[in-house]
Amino acid sequence: MVDELRDESLHNLMTYQDSMKRSYDKKLCAQAFKPGDWVLRRRQRSNEEPNSRKLGENWEGPFIIEMLASKGFYFLKNLTGDVLTKPWNASHLHLFHK
Repeated sequence: MVDELRDESLHNLMTYQDSMKRSYDKKLCAQAFKPGDWVLRRRQRSNEEPNSRKLGENWEGPFIIEMLASKGFYFLKNLTGDVLTKPWNASHLHLFHK
């Protein structure tokens, strides 16, 4: 009797997790950029900046996509042509409309 209840609850748990994954995957849309696209970068907060609290700017830029570093990561360059040293994840980038 206990084994049957355990198996049934395991089955219910797996069904629930599968439905939650399908629901999450349906809403998820991966952002893909091409070299030459203009993007905004999510602003990194630091305690030293006076306007780093919630009323500060959320985005900085624009930047230009230089090249793909790896899946979902991009090297950026600023408008003067200097390439930034570290790649940025696509989840921290937003397409900039000129």
